[in-house]
Amino acid sequence: MLKRTIAWIALWCVFFAASAQINTNRLIDIGRNALYFEDYVVAIQYFNQVIKIKPYLADPYFYRAYAKMNLEDWNSAIEDCNKALEINPFLPKVYYCRGYSYRIIGEIEKSTADLRSALKFEPANISTSSLLIDNLMECKLYDEAAQVCDTILNRYPHYSDSWLMHAQIKLAVEDTLTAIASLDKAIENNKYADLAYAIRGIVRYQQGDNTAALADLDKAIAINAFNSDYFGNRAIVKMNAKDLRGAMKDFNEALTLNNRNANVWFNRGLLRAEVGEENLAVEDFTTCLALDPNNDMAYFQRAQTEIHTGQLKEAVDDYSVIISHYPDFTPAWYGRAYAKRQMRDFAGADRDEYTARQIEEEVRSGKRQPNTGTGKKEVMTAESRGIVENLNRQRPDKYKSELRGQVQYHDVPVKAIENFTIATPDSITEYALRRLSNVRLTDCNRIAQTSFGFCIKSHTPSANELAPIFKQTEELGVEIAKHPDNWAALWHRAILLESLHDYESAYNDLCALIALKPDCGLFYFMRGNNRVQELRYRLSEEDWPVGEADLAERDFAKAYELDPSLVYAVYNIGYLALSSNQAGKAVKRFEQAISLSPELAEAYYNLGLILLTQNEKEAGRNYLSKAGELGIQGAYSIIRRYAY
Repeated sequence: MLKRTIAWIALWCVFFAASAQINTNRLIDIGRNALYFEDYVVAIQYFNQVIKIKPYLADPYFYRAYAKMNLEDWNSAIEDCNKALEINPFLPKVYYCRGYSYRIIGEIEKSTADLRSALKFEPANISTSSLLIDNLMECKLYDEAAQVCDTILNRYPHYSDSWLMHAQIKLAVEDTLTAIASLDKAIENNKYADLAYAIRGIVRYQQGDNTAALADLDKAIAINAFNSDYFGNRAIVKMNAKDLRGAMKDFNEALTLNNRNANVWFNRGLLRAEVGEENLAVEDFTTCLALDPNNDMAYFQRAQTEIHTGQLKEAVDDYSVIISHYPDFTPAWYGRAYAKRQMRDFAGADRDEYTARQIEEEVRSGKRQPNTGTGKKEVMTAESRGIVENLNRQRPDKYKSELRGQVQYHDVPVKAIENFTIATPDSITEYALRRLSNVRLTDCNRIAQTSFGFCIKSHTPSANELAPIFKQTEELGVEIAKHPDNWAALWHRAILLESLHDYESAYNDLCALIALKPDCGLFYFMRGNNRVQELRYRLSEEDWPVGEADLAERDFAKAYELDPSLVYAVYNIGYLALSSNQAGKAVKRFEQAISLSPELAEAYYNLGLILLTQNEKEAGRNYLSKAGELGIQGAYSIIRRYAY
């Protein structure tokens, strides 16, 4: 009998092990399907589940890293790659992904090391070789770049991209003849190699052959009419050939394809300034600087143009930015002097002219070595953020899906997530994707025969739903009149009254509930939310005085004291503190909520926002990344816009 029992136990163990294997494999497959269809946020949720079940598998960390990369959550992607490599250090695809992420955030040395590691396992991988070559050229390691390229050429002599890489290396060392020969070879092996035509066109333009340059760029655009840079480069060639109308048309087309192309905004600004559209030129330079705050030439050109449009103060400000970056750049000193003189600031103009002449004399005499710049970085201004947000709103339709694709481009307001309440969740919002619960709430729903839940956004009744709710409220009133101690009816009616925005009547029901069951934390929680809703309707959140929120906070504190599983009460205290401009207190409460419930995404999100406002970008980014990982897709938009 004992042997039979052991056999049955063994059989059940095999069955459950097989079932778990099937489930995790299935989850990985579904997650990979989501990646294929660019459902990155959804994919992360599937890989989260696998990691919970089997944290010793490397693949789900890698796939989650890949999803985060597509959401531009670079640091968190790197962390997932680290975990994957801790489990299995022999995965070239993970080294590649981590190397790619390091490159994006400017960690070129770490990126290069990872790509070298990836090539040790896959020496002939074109993608890894290409990225490594880009890194090596950026670090001016041209000999090593050539060696990597030669390895690819020897293995794939008829592969067009290999010759394209070879050409780029030769251009970097100014071997133009060999570069053109390599581009010819790339086109010979692939007559549809649009990038090869485009690069050859630019080389020919630099050699002064506008006709050949236009022919190559025409060919590149004929093959690929969706590349903004091709139109932008052809516009530059047309400007040089004095075809200004054709150049303007190409610039406009380039921006239609990609309105975030800073170089095109800059070059169109130059063209507009040349044809006398100086106010429009200033707008283009401003947009360029919103996208690339460290483009010093854009500051200089905008300053020059602002002088012509009479925006003298703005010109002085732009020249001052350039001077702060390049103290020896005398054209900026002379330009600022001219603007000051026009403003009748003669003393300031004289000082700037004297400084410029002194710099020129010291450089000429050898007393002064030309300063190459301070390396100071400009920070995006509120005006610049507004411009970029407007550009984001104009992005193609592929970025407008609520939960699919690159959600980091959605126009998400920078606003804290509000308090949890008990209601019918709004199925439209992302917060309804997770069903949050509590033992006492489950009991209340069972006894009252309802299905309410914890949620951030409650369902707003439609016109057709109002009449049944009013009727149900009346029926509950009749029941309560007959049986004043029917707490389930009081509970149900209080929630319905809140859905109808009758907060005063709901408050009275909740007070009656607490009188009947003073040991039920859930009812204090509900009364606290009732007070918050009343505050929200009477006052703007920015003006919440501390005293007005005290009563709500006391209810939440009592709720948590009676029922320590009510983590949402702790979260709500944090939200109240944040609404009352008590950031320090809010941070402590959100951290406490996370310690009680490590997957409370809303707490991570709000903590991230608070830290960003305090300019603690790294810490804020980490919290927002976790919020995104746990399902709040708006976090990726905030990360992309403000956290790097």
